[in-house]
Formats: sequence, C-alpha cells, structure tokens
Amino acid sequence: MDRNTLIGFILIGIILLLYPSYRNIVSPEQEPKKEQEVFEEKTKQEVFEEKNSAKTRSESASSSFSSSVPPSLSAYEEKEELFYIETSLFSAVVSNKNGGSFSSFIIKKHRKEGEEDLQLIDSKNQENLLVSFDSVSGPFLLDGFWRTDPSSPDRVFLNTENKSSYTLSFYKEVGSGLAKKSLIFKDGSYTIDIDVDVESLGVPGGEFELLWPGGIKLTEDSKQESLFLEGLTSQAGKIQSYRVGSSSFFGGGGEIIEPETKNYSGEADFVGYRTKYFGVFLVTNKAGGTKFDDVKITKRGDSFRPEVGLSAKQKMSENRLRLFFGPLDYERVSSLGVGLEKKILGWQWLSSISWLVYKTMVFLYSIVPNYGVVVVLFAVIIKLVTYPLMAKQLRSTKKMQKIQPEINKIKAKYKNDPKMQQQKMASLFQESGVNPLAGCLPMLIQFPVLIAVFMVFRNTIEFRGEPFFLWISDLASPDTLFTLGSLPINVLPFLMSISMYYTMKGASTGQVSADPAQEATQKMMKYMFPGMMFFLFYGFPSGLNLYYFCFNIIQLLQQKIINNEK
Repeated sequence: MDRNTLIGFILIGIILLLYPSYRNIVSPEQEPKKEQEVFEEKTKQEVFEEKNSAKTRSESASSSFSSSVPPSLSAYEEKEELFYIETSLFSAVVSNKNGGSFSSFIIKKHRKEGEEDLQLIDSKNQENLLVSFDSVSGPFLLDGFWRTDPSSPDRVFLNTENKSSYTLSFYKEVGSGLAKKSLIFKDGSYTIDIDVDVESLGVPGGEFELLWPGGIKLTEDSKQESLFLEGLTSQAGKIQSYRVGSSSFFGGGGEIIEPETKNYSGEADFVGYRTKYFGVFLVTNKAGGTKFDDVKITKRGDSFRPEVGLSAKQKMSENRLRLFFGPLDYERVSSLGVGLEKKILGWQWLSSISWLVYKTMVFLYSIVPNYGVVVVLFAVIIKLVTYPLMAKQLRSTKKMQKIQPEINKIKAKYKNDPKMQQQKMASLFQESGVNPLAGCLPMLIQFPVLIAVFMVFRNTIEFRGEPFFLWISDLASPDTLFTLGSLPINVLPFLMSISMYYTMKGASTGQVSADPAQEATQKMMKYMFPGMMFFLFYGFPSGLNLYYFCFNIIQLLQQKIINNEK
C-alpha cells in the first residue's frame, strides 16, 4: 500500500472518529435501567400551566361557566367511554377524556421477532389531544369527560366493513356555547384529521390551542435511541430541531431534566416529536392555506427517556388540522407536504445520494422481498458501478509499487534538498505515467456513497424487524448470536473487520519500502484500522455490517482479478 492510499485510510478514520455528528450515532446496545424510566408525575393542570404563560382561570370564571350549564347536560353521567378503532395499519383505543384522547395505539407493521405489540402510547400519556382557548378571565382548558353521540358504535373496523373512513365526534357544553371535536380516521393512513369547533363559545382572542402533553412511548430498548429524540417544527419554511434526548457518545446518563420549553413564534406548518423510528406531529391543513400561529415544545423527565409536550395555536376560523401518528416511513411522511421527509434520511448535504440509495433498495425489495438479500444485491451493484474507480486505484498502486525503488533512491539521494527531491519525483511520475493522487481520489469519491448507505440503514424504518437468515432476525439491530454474561456476541462485526483486514492486505501486496518506519506504520494500519472499525461497528445494525462485509468480499475478488493482470 503506497503512502497516498495509507493517508487516505488515515483521513477516513479521522473523519469517522472526529466528525461532530458522527459522535451522536455510535453507541452500544444496552438494556435500559428501570430507574431511568422513572419520571416525576405531572398532572394535567401542571402540563397546562407549563404550556401557557398566562395564569389559570379564576374560580369566579369557572363558576360562571358551570352555573349556566343546561339541565340536559347536568343530567349526563360523566364517566369514561372507550371506542375501538381498527384499520389495516393500526388499532387504537380512543377515550372521551379531553374529547378524544388515545389510550392505546398499536402499529401492525414493523414488529420485531418476539415483539407482541408495537405500542406507541405511554401509560403517562393517555390524556393527550387537549383543547384550550382564551376566555374573558384567561386561559381555559377543556379537559374532563366529553359526551358523544349515543348512536356511536364502540367498535369500528375500517379494514373489514368496507368503510374507508369514520368520524368520531365529541361535545362539551360551556355556558351557552358548544365545543365540538371530531376525529376522522381513514383506512390505509396514519394521518387522522381533527376538526375543532369552539367558535360558538364566543371567546375573545380568536385562537384555540391543541396540546399533546406526553410525547410517545419509546420502542427501542437501547440507549442509542436517546440520540434520535428531538422536537421538530417549521419556521419560515425551515425545519427547526430541538434535541430533547442526550447528545452524548453513550446516549445519556439519566440525569433529571428541569422542565424547559422552546417557543417558536410566527407561522409554522407543523410541530412534532420523533423517536428513532416513530413520530407524532400536529400538522396544519396546508391545502386550506392554514398555519399555526405559535408552537411550543416542552421537555422534562430525564435525558435518556424524556417526556415531551407539544402545543400549537390556530385561529378559530381555521379549525381543521391533522395528526400524523405512526412510523417515519419516507413516502408517508412526504405525503404530508410540509418538508418533514428532509429529516428522515440523515444529513442534508447527503440527502440526494441517500434518497437514491433508499429508492434503489425499495425497488430491489419489490423484486426480491427480503431486505437481507437486497443488502447483498445492493453491495454487488455498488461494487460493479464503482469498479472502474477501483480498478484505476489498484492499477495506480501497482505502478507505484514498480517505481518504488526509484522513489526510495531519490529520497535517499536528495534527502537534504527537498526542492530537488520534489522536482526529481515529479519527473519520475511523468515518465512512468503515474498520478500520485490516483490511488487516493477514487476512495474519497466513493466515501459519500458509503456514508449515505450508513445513513439509510440508521434512519429508515424498513429494516426494523426484517430478518435475513439463521440468527440474523432483525436487520435494524445487532446480530447477537448469544450473550456471554452481559456481553452480546455479535458475529457480523467480526466478519466485517476480518474482511477489511484482507482487503487492506491485498491492496499492499508486493509493496516494499526502504523506510523501516513507514513499513512498520503500514503493517500497524493493517491491524489498527480494522480493529478500530470493529469496535465502532459492534453495536450497529446487522444490515449495515452485512453490507460492508459483502462490500469487502467483492472488493477482494476485484483485487485478485486486477492483481493477476500482466
């Protein structure tokens, strides 16, 4: 391996180790500690007070509302009612608390092996979708039990009863007015339309606020997930990110977070919260030209598993908005039309390459419905496409090996005259038809593709719960064969690092150096770089390690072909 190729490897290693964002994505899978899941209990009223800077309504205002309640409503027995909604994508339990809070939301797809339910509602967040507005005496929260139409069925099956949609409405009488909130479910969609009508209440201020106090349940039993936790909103068409999880290398330490709210004033298209693979977003009805006037994101709990509160204000005349609740599937998120898909595929400067990688894998999956096979095929395609660059790199290395003795002579002869040494080296390269950068540039050109593949595997939900064969049961998780005590034994990182060693060895075959120090460095790099990658990739998804293993094996074959050329 010549000096330029060696420098290329070193530079890549430095980039992988020191790139600022890279620190946020490498952490070993660890079982969460129970104490890290314990949060301080918050009442609905506390949440409301945190979400609103104004004082809570006065007792006199409260009594004035209750005194004018019609006898018909006074006779209504306030109790919890549950409604079961099932579609082809999810099954949900909706309560009449707060006019349609979700008590349960189970995703039917993307389950891991042995995972009975993929539940997105945390036990601490069963009183979500609260509505508030401004009364004469200040903020007023429409909580408690709302009544429903007595004819509303308690079970609806959109996927089996030839129903494409279903509207579930809730009512609450306040004074002489009537508040109404309707949830519109559609089969084949994770988007739920929400109609909020509080205009008849005659409240000055002209705005209502929709609150989602507790985020969503975390689904990955790993500290790695805390690196993905962020609140998101749009400001002037630009997505703003508010990290609510840990940004540390090891994914957080469980320290208690003092309640902290980020306010975003001005128009916004959405506000939401994401975990690694799932998200909840309040989205405006963009087709109707509506916007949120103000949004807030609140975090509390601890850095490992924070609680997250969302709120969005909207004019009372613009009462239609949407709730997206489900997997961060690229196509489904794109259909929202608010640019949220920009956050799905990783770093923005790589978005075009990442999109191409993602689309290629999805296309291959439509032909071969096994993402493990898709990974192997994609590695073959990448190596075929980049073969000319690879061949150029290896042939340049071979040429450099042939003239290495001459290079060593020039270095020895003009070691005290750097300028003359440089001139003689340039002449030698020109006479031999060797470009000293040719061995390094092809590798650097391929590097964005390698990172894009990394990002796709890291961010996209398609690989969650997808098996390959034998012990590889989930391409989005490490391929743990067994555990030794508390240490998981993952096989693919071993295979990946071993194959990397042989590719580096093959690239330096026949290379000699007159400099003992340089030769020692080259030998050390053959072991150090694969070892470093082994530790970095040990807790990474098995699909990613499978890809790089196949990539290295194909490269070994290509090296053999080119090295056998005369």
